[in-house]
Amino acid sequence: EFMKDIPFREVYIHGTVRDIEGKKMSKSLGNIIDPLDIINEYGADALRFSLIAITSQGQDVFLSKERFEQGRNFANKIWNATRLILMNLKAMPQADLCQIFQKENLALPERWILSRLYSTLEKVNSGLENYRFNEVANLLYEFIWHEFCDWYLEIIKDKFSEPNTQIVVYKVLEKSLRMLHPIMPYISEELWQTINPKAGSITINPQPHLQKQMIDKKIEGQMGLLIELVTAVRNVRCEWGIDPLKNIDLILRVGESKTRKLLEENSNLIKRLIKIGRLSIVESIIPPGKCATGVIGKIDFFVPLAEVIDVAKEKSRLEQQIAQLERLLVDLKSRLKNKDFLKRAPQDIVEKEKTKKEELEEKISKLIKAVKSLA
Repeated sequence: EFMKDIPFREVYIHGTVRDIEGKKMSKSLGNIIDPLDIINEYGADALRFSLIAITSQGQDVFLSKERFEQGRNFANKIWNATRLILMNLKAMPQADLCQIFQKENLALPERWILSRLYSTLEKVNSGLENYRFNEVANLLYEFIWHEFCDWYLEIIKDKFSEPNTQIVVYKVLEKSLRMLHPIMPYISEELWQTINPKAGSITINPQPHLQKQMIDKKIEGQMGLLIELVTAVRNVRCEWGIDPLKNIDLILRVGESKTRKLLEENSNLIKRLIKIGRLSIVESIIPPGKCATGVIGKIDFFVPLAEVIDVAKEKSRLEQQIAQLERLLVDLKSRLKNKDFLKRAPQDIVEKEKTKKEELEEKISKLIKAVKSLA
C-alpha cells in the first residue's frame, strides 16, 4: 500500500486440510494433527514429503497420521541405499559423466538409469515451474525408490567394482539428492555432506543440468520389457510356491528378431535376476506340458514345473481352492439375485458385491487354467 506496488505477483493457494473422515481440521473440533508430534515420531522430512505428495492443485487434503509413514519409509530407503553405495565405492568418482557417456560403450542398465534420471529431471523442472509440487514428489519417489533402488542397485550388486558402474551409480545418487533437496532438505543435506564433503552445502549447489542427449526412449522401452518379463516370471515363482533358492528353467518364444536379439544380449542379466538354470530363447516351439505360461508383449514364456513342484499335490491344492471359491461365488450370486437385498442395501454396498463377484469369477478362471496347465 505505502510502496504503491503489488506485494505478490504469484500466490499459491492450497486446498482445505481435512481429517480422514472429511471434516475440516480445527482446534475447536479437536481433530488437528500437531506437526511437532509428527516430526518427533516420523521426522521433519517425512512430514514435508508426505504433505507435498498428497497436496494437489485445487484439491482438499485428507490427512491422517498414517499418511506420514510413506515419507518416513522413503527417507529410510534413501538412507539405506546411500549406505550400500558408499560401502561398495572405492573412492568418490570425479570423472565427467558426459565424457563417460560419449566415450564408453555403457551397458543397457547404465544407459537406462541415466535416461530415466534425465527424463525424471525434465518432468521435475516442469513441475516446479508450474507449481505442481505433488507431481514432483511422486516423480522423485517413483524414480528413486523403484527404478534406482529396487532395480538398478539390484542389477549392479555383482558388478559394483566396475569403473563405469561406480561412476554412474555415484552420479545418479548425487544428482538425485540435488533434485530431492527442495522437498526433503535435511536428509539430502546430511547425505550430500557424506558423499561430497568438499562441495559445501547442497543448498549452494544448483539443480542438475538437463542432458537431453542421454534421454533415450528406445533404451527405456527395452529395459522396461526386461523388467516386465522378470516381474512376470517372479510372480510365477510366487504363485506356484517355488523355492526362491531353487533354479528354474525358462523358455522364451519370440518371433520378432529384434526382441530375440535383445533377450540374447541380456540373457545373463535375465538369468541372474530370476535365478534360472537353463534359459532357451527360440523362434517357435510346441508348448511343453506341465508348465506355467504367460505373455509379455511379443514374448511367450514357459516355466516347466515338473521338476520344481509336486505336481499332484499342487493340482489337488488348486482344485480345493477352486471348490471353495465356487461356493463363495454361489452365495454371492444368490445375494445379488435377492430383490430385498438390492432394495434395502446402499448402492455402494451393492456395487462392491458386484465387483467382488467379478473378481471371484476371474480368480476361478485363472485357477482352472492353472490346473489345465498341469495336465
